[in-house]
Order: sequence, then structure tokens, then C-alpha cells
Amino acid sequence: MGNNKDIFGLQFHPEVVHTPEGKKILKNFLYKICGCRGNWTIGNFIEESIARIKLAVGSGKVVCGLSGGVDSSVAATLIHRAIGDQLTCIFVDHGLMRKNEVEETYETFKKNLGVNVILSRSSTRFLNRLRASATRKTKRKIIGEEFVRVLKKKPAR
Repeated sequence: MGNNKDIFGLQFHPEVVHTPEGKKILKNFLYKICGCRGNWTIGNFIEESIARIKLAVGSGKVVCGLSGGVDSSVAATLIHRAIGDQLTCIFVDHGLMRKNEVEETYETFKKNLGVNVILSRSSTRFLNRLRASATRKTKRKIIGEEFVRVLKKKPAR
């Protein structure tokens, strides 16, 4: 790769086992070039994330769209740890989860974690829109659009 500013790059995969000295290359890049220290832990990440969220939210309120996937579930959990009842999650039942998973996820957030959760049963609208779609790319776009529409609608508690 290159550009007109004499910046060049080389793509390869040092993380795979068949790249000779791959770990050494990564270590040199991270520690010597990027200045990383190697002191990252999940605990540090959680503490720092909670502190940043508290600072950003202050006394405000947060609405978090919850799909039941890993990303939104982790985000909701971190936000709840940071600001507690200032968070309201809207858990969207899009009709694409495993049997009983909607109820289990709702119970986990509502009863086990104590999160304010509104359940939006929206599977019919998602499945109706997806029925006519053929490609994965189109389906992903439809799911994203519908998710936003559901979140913009004022849900009943």
C-alpha cells in the first residue's frame, strides 16, 4: 500500500503461527513503536469504562437499545454499573433469538441485574420486512433500520 505522501504499508498476518517471528513483530510494534505498557486487564477496562461513563452522563438519563447480543448486553451492563437507575434499556424482541431466549435475557437484566428494562415485542414487524429480502447484506440493513424505528417509537412500560 502507498500514497502520494511517501507513506507505505505492508499487510501480513503476524498473529498466525506460520509467520516466523510474528509474536516478536507484534511485541516490538506494540511496546517500542506504539508505547503500550502491557498492563491492561479486564478489571482496569471495566473500572476505566465506568468512570468515563459516569463523567459523560453526570446527572442525565440514558436509553440503551438492547438486542440480546453480546455488544449491547455488555454495553448495558457497563452503563448500569456506572449510573444505575439513570439507565433504561429497551429490549427489542426482533424474532430472531433462540427459543426462550427473549424471556431469559429479559429476566437476567430485569431481575438478576436490576436494570430498568422495557420489552418491545416487535418480532412481527421484523419478520414481515425480512420475508421479501434475499441477501444477507439487505437483511442486515433491514434489521438495523427496524431496530432504530423501534427505539424511536415511545414504548409502553
